[in-house]
Amino acid sequence: MVSAAGAPRAVAKRTMITGSFFDLIHVNSWDATYWTDTCRYWKEENWRALIRDMHEIGMDTAILQSAAFWGRPLFPGYEKTVGIPVRMGCADPLGACVAEANRLGMKVFFGAGLRGRVSEVRDYSDMRPPWPEVWFRWNTALAEALVDRYGKMACFAGLYIPYEIDFADYQIELYEKLVGKYLRPAVGPVKLLASPGGLGRHNNLDRLPAVVARMGIDILAPQDYGGRSTDTDRALEAVKLNAAGLERLRGPLKDSGVALWANCEVFVFEPTPSGRYLTLPGPVNRVIEQIRIQAPLVDKLICYQYQGLMNRRTRLVNIGHPGVQGFYNEYRKFCLSTP
Repeated sequence: MVSAAGAPRAVAKRTMITGSFFDLIHVNSWDATYWTDTCRYWKEENWRALIRDMHEIGMDTAILQSAAFWGRPLFPGYEKTVGIPVRMGCADPLGACVAEANRLGMKVFFGAGLRGRVSEVRDYSDMRPPWPEVWFRWNTALAEALVDRYGKMACFAGLYIPYEIDFADYQIELYEKLVGKYLRPAVGPVKLLASPGGLGRHNNLDRLPAVVARMGIDILAPQDYGGRSTDTDRALEAVKLNAAGLERLRGPLKDSGVALWANCEVFVFEPTPSGRYLTLPGPVNRVIEQIRIQAPLVDKLICYQYQGLMNRRTRLVNIGHPGVQGFYNEYRKFCLSTP
């Protein structure tokens, strides 16, 4: 929550978004047209300003989509086990973000998964077997490096696994193999966060709590699919279907030891002449409804994402579609009015 002066103030955290994804380089240059090209050349002061601005709008958690890009790490120091870092405008952008989050008392989840090695092999949205063993070995080396480098910091919350599942049998098998055979033995009881597709499309929700626990997930944050339609009513119908799944699963998931969050999509897609889509800020009134519908059902609301889609534009955070400042202004009004 923000005060009139811009500083966070304590409120009931379920009434607003308190966490957001962010990326150092986005794997999809079309989706992230309005920010990734600029961010790649940011300096340390820019990355620190981004994290600081997230904190000022009430976010206590930052979730890095991936600590690697096409098989190359986005942090230094592990060339023999993970690879040669991508060269960026800042020598260590992740280090800058982590240092600022640590200073502010925030928590950080570190993405260690798909948006690295896997995107070299096939479209990252399709994870059908057979899976090259090198995927798992590399993901494990990346996870070990992240825990070694950042695990003792106060801000370290755990790892995010960016394989976006829809709970098909082969996807469940992939998670069970990645977590059970590789990650758990390597990193121990580190918390694992996953953000699968929305729950509204699943006919057999009753089996999911046991499946999620078996897969080794500690925190489940389903995407609410609020950004998948330009028609607000249709978008909110998808959110309501996801909310029905959240309500149905929250008790059984808690009994299984799994925390339940909701991932609010704050965007809307816009087609380009090539047929690809750009990700733009969605309508604020729709996002507010997404919050109101889901907040009572979960432990925490997170979003995709502050960076580029709902940030205030400043000299240091100079990114986003021209409409991003208007989104920020309206969302800030909502935060200030939230009891």
